[in-house]
Amino acid sequence: MPKTGQMKQTKFLRGECQHCRGHIEFPAESAGLSTDCPHCGKQTELLLALPKEEPIIPRATIVYTLIAVIILVAGLAGAMVALKMAQRKVVNKKTEAVAQNPGPTNVTSEPDDPVALAGFRVSPITIEKTAGTSLRHAVGTLTNVSDRQRFGVQIQLDLFDDSGAKVDSTKDYQQVIEPKAEWKFHAPVMTPKANSVKATSVTEQK
Repeated sequence: MPKTGQMKQTKFLRGECQHCRGHIEFPAESAGLSTDCPHCGKQTELLLALPKEEPIIPRATIVYTLIAVIILVAGLAGAMVALKMAQRKVVNKKTEAVAQNPGPTNVTSEPDDPVALAGFRVSPITIEKTAGTSLRHAVGTLTNVSDRQRFGVQIQLDLFDDSGAKVDSTKDYQQVIEPKAEWKFHAPVMTPKANSVKATSVTEQK
């Protein structure tokens, strides 16, 4: 007897309806033919289903990256908050230190101080040289401690040498000083021997 040939196995492919996207299995030799969809009944071409498009960057990578960015931003915000708190603590400590150890007041305690009697407060006065020139000025701040405007204010200064002897005098003028306001005066110093300055009087036009 002749040998019976083995039956050839049919290979099935998977596709989808072009209308309803329903899954369809069909023999490989039927690829490209048309048939009625078993799901929607409409005629569709038997084609292999296209593979699903995957993002170029895996989703897991995107998720982990977002989480890392969120953690980084949160850490940066926390660092900024901590820095601000530290700055506030430093400022508070300095304020407390000044309150506990106040420096010398600018107003002299002498009852006959002419500046204080005139209703003003004067800061320590220094002699400063103007950059690029040989000119020098007695520089300081005069504060109107009263609650009224002061007009035509003139400050008189005495100049002293290293031994404390008076060698000259100078003055400066300001038209108006507002209540509680400061005026930074610059009185010319003509003698090179002068090394220290003292305010001797403050006058005002009445």
